[in-house]
Amino acid sequence: MVIIPKQVSEMMSAQKFIVVGSIDINGMCNLSPRTAFYFTEDAIYWLDFFKHKSHYNFINVPWISVAVFDKENLKGYQMKGKVSFIKNEKEKAQMIDTISRSTTGKTCSKVFERISNTSQPELIMFKPHAVYSLNPAEDSGTAIEIDNDPETVALLGAK
Repeated sequence: MVIIPKQVSEMMSAQKFIVVGSIDINGMCNLSPRTAFYFTEDAIYWLDFFKHKSHYNFINVPWISVAVFDKENLKGYQMKGKVSFIKNEKEKAQMIDTISRSTTGKTCSKVFERISNTSQPELIMFKPHAVYSLNPAEDSGTAIEIDNDPETVALLGAK
């Protein structure tokens, strides 16, 4: 298990913006900005209202990248890992409310009223398996954190 480094958490808190990169079964990439998210020490959660390209990519190829950056200071981080869909209704409802309140200051029902033709969104959980610096002065090819489970080692290499 990879713990999200403090500097990455601080940047996500300050920037309030992440970019999610996924691929489809044909290898075509997709980027999706996210502003409605919440994170813990080892996971990032976000809401998927629209269920378009990213949603289907997550189902078919759960390995994704998440990036956060500070354009003022030319710093950033990329995390590679896997996504899953939270299905437990109690956990899902609590996290949806947490994300809605932390993003907008309003309860989820008020947020959903503003998004037309939308029922309850999917809740996505991302677990990082590797963290890389995107800072120009640092080696972005070497992970600053990496999980040593066999699948991660096979795909991304060892520490």
